[in-house]
Amino acid sequence: MIQLSNRGYPMLRAFAESGSGYYMTISEAGKYDQRPFRSMLIRKWIVYRPGRGFHLTRQGADAWREFQSTEIWRKHPESPLTSLFDPTAYGLPRKRGESVREFRKSHAA
Repeated sequence: MIQLSNRGYPMLRAFAESGSGYYMTISEAGKYDQRPFRSMLIRKWIVYRPGRGFHLTRQGADAWREFQSTEIWRKHPESPLTSLFDPTAYGLPRKRGESVREFRKSHAA
């Protein structure tokens, strides 16, 4: 599963939407927040090519495609909702045999 932060998403998008032949110069790269930039380098989603600049790798393009195409639909939508949802809190009846999972007080926010 691809995980992108609120900064990582726009950083990867900057490369992915610029096309496969795009190279970002060092001076242009310096305008971006370096935390997601570093993350992309560590993950090998971008690489530096001397004389050309930073370039999106195949792994980076694959990550972008996976991130863009991941579905969140349930395989069995007729299954009960998450056990953390308490229908009685909203005035709805609880189904027979259904229980609500509760966190210990030490884990509560």
